[in-house]
Amino acid sequence: MSFLQIFRKVFITLFFLAAMAASSWALLHSGMFRVHDYTHAARIGELLRALQDGHFPVRWSANFGFGYGMPLFEFYAPLPFYVGALLYWLGVNITTSIKLLYLFCSLVTFWGTFQLGKRLFGRSGAILSAVALTLAPYRALNLFVRGDLSEAWGIMALPWVLLGIVQVTKREKRGWWSLLFGLIVLFLSHNITTLLFIPVSVLFAIGYWLIEKRKIVSGLQMIGIYILAIGFAAFYIFPALLEKDLTKVNGIFQGYFFYGNHFLLVRQFFEDKWGYGGSAPWPYNGISFFFGYGQFLGLGIALIFLVRAAVLKMFKRPFFKKTFRTESFLLFGLFSALFLLTIFMTTFKSHCIWDHLSFMVVIQFPWRWLSVAIVMLSLLIGSGTLFIRSRFWRFFFAVICSGVILIGNARYFQPENFIDVTSSFYYTDARRIRHDMSRTLNDYIPQQMTLDRLSKELPPIDVPYIVEPVFLNHTLLVSEKDAKILVDHVQEKLVQTNFVQPANVQFAVADFPGWHVYLDGKIIPTTLTPLGNIFVKVPVGEHTVGVQFGDSPIRFWSDVVSAASAIILLFLFVKLEVVKK
Repeated sequence: MSFLQIFRKVFITLFFLAAMAASSWALLHSGMFRVHDYTHAARIGELLRALQDGHFPVRWSANFGFGYGMPLFEFYAPLPFYVGALLYWLGVNITTSIKLLYLFCSLVTFWGTFQLGKRLFGRSGAILSAVALTLAPYRALNLFVRGDLSEAWGIMALPWVLLGIVQVTKREKRGWWSLLFGLIVLFLSHNITTLLFIPVSVLFAIGYWLIEKRKIVSGLQMIGIYILAIGFAAFYIFPALLEKDLTKVNGIFQGYFFYGNHFLLVRQFFEDKWGYGGSAPWPYNGISFFFGYGQFLGLGIALIFLVRAAVLKMFKRPFFKKTFRTESFLLFGLFSALFLLTIFMTTFKSHCIWDHLSFMVVIQFPWRWLSVAIVMLSLLIGSGTLFIRSRFWRFFFAVICSGVILIGNARYFQPENFIDVTSSFYYTDARRIRHDMSRTLNDYIPQQMTLDRLSKELPPIDVPYIVEPVFLNHTLLVSEKDAKILVDHVQEKLVQTNFVQPANVQFAVADFPGWHVYLDGKIIPTTLTPLGNIFVKVPVGEHTVGVQFGDSPIRFWSDVVSAASAIILLFLFVKLEVVKK
């Protein structure tokens, strides 16, 4: 190994460690921090509780919804919380588990962007792009202000999707796995980032395919991978899309959360006014959408070298033909167009598009397009190295801009303050989730539940049912001692009764498609209380009565598609490994 190769590896390692330190140093603090969304621990606890009860894939949360439950993980992308649940199950305490999810997000973001940049621009451009994305202020906003871990994981997947597109276009063997990994992680990490990025990724795929002038077979392979990734994630994608109207989620797209209240002005991309408040119409915003001084420096220098290269091309200097390719200009133009498109969608100028595409109301905040914009900006900055002839000056450009980004943006990657974990919101306790956390996260409570009564009629924490006697001649002859709990799982409740008087067994379960009611092993029609939870009228004598959460037709066929796709993936993996050997 030559001295130059050793130096390059040391250089890459140092910048990798520096980027990790700058983006994650706050995680070393012994305490935890308060962010806008502090429900991560409760979600992890609820998901692990369901897994331990044998509920898979996890869709139902037993304690959210004020103890009556709700299909939280059918609609809220579950992948980060599966990983968090695994860490928690292994004995890692809950706050450390959450911090590791933050750290993992930064690690994979950097490495995916570096691998993508290396194939497009070389190592110098790769380091610059990786540092620019990992330390983008918008990532700091998601991690340490909003606390939107799922969106940060969604951003983490984007470079891997683009990397897969590049590799498949170039017919690299590993392209399948990069693209599949990126798409599956994206689909299962954040719905809204998926909605924003998939059209952009298709535009990039078409543009890059045309730039590289590849045969149609690579395009068909890409389409096949997209379909396979959708199939693998079907167990989540299709129920989340087709059953959301059965919950109260549509009620949150009005008032403060209406997208029209959250468009940006172009000047906000240049305003370094960091804050920890909430989103509001300019100039009352409590948070910043600043792109970063280092990012602006890198973009400015890249444009200078681009103009210089364009002038050289016009005059057809002899050395130009050996150094700069037309494809480099087209690639820079592709990233520029996608960057401008994404920032345009954050501004009020795009409101006519939002008004005509009704499905975009679920995005809530137009500035969420910045999750895609910062990826395109980082690649745009890295592509500037394509127009620098000298290796030394490419290296110098990358070092200077990366250094400015590291020094200038590290201050954003910290919370407003740290809090005492023992009295904070980071807990997995079922009782506290029922009483406290349910007030914060109630988007997916089933439609028929009476929301204004839920918090006033909390069920007992230690039993899955309430016995309510049916009065005959106004004589009370029933007590809860006449019923015995046989099963109390997230997805199943079973009670044995021995009443001397007919009684209503009222389950602490909000009705939702998939819940079935059993009396002595036979399915009976579902009846609901005025609150919206399930109850059963049980006759005298010994009986078993219960409820069980199964599949709706949509969920059943989605699971079948996912299982079939997983089998195909396994087959492809084995086949490719055999061919490689």
